[in-house]
Amino acid sequence: MKLKWSAIVFGALIDIAISIAMSFSVLIVYASILAGQGMPEATIQLKLSDPMSSLFFAFVLMAAGVITDAVAGYLTAKFAGYLEYWHALFMIMTVMVVHAGLKADSIIPFWYELLAQTMGVIAALFGAGIYKKKRSSNN
Repeated sequence: MKLKWSAIVFGALIDIAISIAMSFSVLIVYASILAGQGMPEATIQLKLSDPMSSLFFAFVLMAAGVITDAVAGYLTAKFAGYLEYWHALFMIMTVMVVHAGLKADSIIPFWYELLAQTMGVIAALFGAGIYKKKRSSNN
């Protein structure tokens, strides 16, 4: 069997689109919390530009990415309909390549990037596994 590349591209685009939307949502909520604490706007902008300024903020962003990867893995597997894990793996690899290509001089530490990427792969495969189990139980 061959891979269904349209499913891989679809999943990667979904992953990227949802990641951007969730990141903006997290940024807005975090900025609102900081503003509610009376923090000056300049300090808020500085904190938002450096996700590692708050480990809590960094891990919330990572959690949003992991959730997105799981959803994209599920949708990729569903759109492919077969070889679910392989499609999800190639989808998340595509997302990782795009991420690496867009990443310029990053201030994010290597350990954080490695943890986020590893959890992303696991989440995408988990999402594909959920779809595969659901499909198997319906047959």
